[in-house]
Amino acid sequence: MSDSTTPDLGAVVDQPDEQFRANLGPALAGLDDEDALAELLVTQPTVYERLTDRMATFEGITEFANDDPETVEQYLRVLWGGMGLIAENISAVGDAVTVDTTVNWEATDSPITFHATTDPERGSISGGPSLADDPEITFEGQTDVLFSMLGDDDFNGQLAFVQNRFDIVGPLERSRQFNEMMEAVGEEMEALA
Repeated sequence: MSDSTTPDLGAVVDQPDEQFRANLGPALAGLDDEDALAELLVTQPTVYERLTDRMATFEGITEFANDDPETVEQYLRVLWGGMGLIAENISAVGDAVTVDTTVNWEATDSPITFHATTDPERGSISGGPSLADDPEITFEGQTDVLFSMLGDDDFNGQLAFVQNRFDIVGPLERSRQFNEMMEAVGEEMEALA
């Protein structure tokens, strides 16, 4: 998964902001390989959780996304790839997938876009950088708000929406159902740690 010149992801997650930004891309190298990502999830499950938390609460995410979109997209591949592997292999997580939909996130202040597709019949979650064709829901907003949606425990989506911090294109009720499902998925994933 890594060699002696590749920074350890667990150590990188805890580095000060500038070092974190500089070292994240090299530390994520190779994790787009499903076997390497599965190895990380099995041997260092808390690293994945800490990385998700760090990116969801990283105060400099907008600047990072504008300066180094490739690394941010690399992170999104790891995030959604990891979620997919966990849902596929841990039945409690897969069982929490109850909404069949495709969702896009589109930043208004950076080049970052990403998507997720959920399928309750298969208990699957997939996604990654770029927009999916024909989404049922699209969240549009500032990069920091969109990343907060992905794992900031203090993020209140309803309040942020009322405060016009992001827009929803698509049925509001369906976005609420998706949010509730992703909260349940997150709770099941946290129970693993």
